[in-house]
Amino acid sequence: MYLELENYIKNRVAVKQKELEQITSCFKPVKTVRNEILCNFGQVCNYFYFIKEGCLRLYEIDDKGNNITGYFALEDSIISANTSFILQKPSRDCLVSLEPSELLVISRNDFYKLVDTNPSFASIYHQFIEFAFIHSQMRIYSFLGMEGIDKLKWVMEHEPKLLSRISSKAVASYLGMTNSTLSKLRSKLNQTLS
Repeated sequence: MYLELENYIKNRVAVKQKELEQITSCFKPVKTVRNEILCNFGQVCNYFYFIKEGCLRLYEIDDKGNNITGYFALEDSIISANTSFILQKPSRDCLVSLEPSELLVISRNDFYKLVDTNPSFASIYHQFIEFAFIHSQMRIYSFLGMEGIDKLKWVMEHEPKLLSRISSKAVASYLGMTNSTLSKLRSKLNQTLS
């Protein structure tokens, strides 16, 4: 049941068996249905998720009512509504299961106990925070100066699974464009690649 999580940890840090057992014992299995909300707008996020199977989406709604996707997490990755989880403030984001998913979930209390007592888990946490920061910076700086077609090429190169697994509407919100614009750009790109 915890094999994927164990492999995720072992691939990132040198971990002793006792530490690994301590980490996995804090996670509980949860199954979600499609479009199940794990943390809603205005809720305080108290959980951190490892995706064993499925896909989670983190998004917010802007002043005009548009969905803006911040991140997708697929198998063998971790996610939370980070700002709410860390600061314990009401979330501006919504964390939702886009597909029926199998997750391993850890509570905030257990999460930070592990960070404080388990060096391997502390290392995983620091790697996650670094990745989240770098990913945010790359998206901000890359997408600010990019044309729509270049944004699509960036996703094709860096996150190709999104285009085959995620609805075009959700991918469009991730790229900061409308669904019809994404459709036109995909068509244009397909013509140039043919």
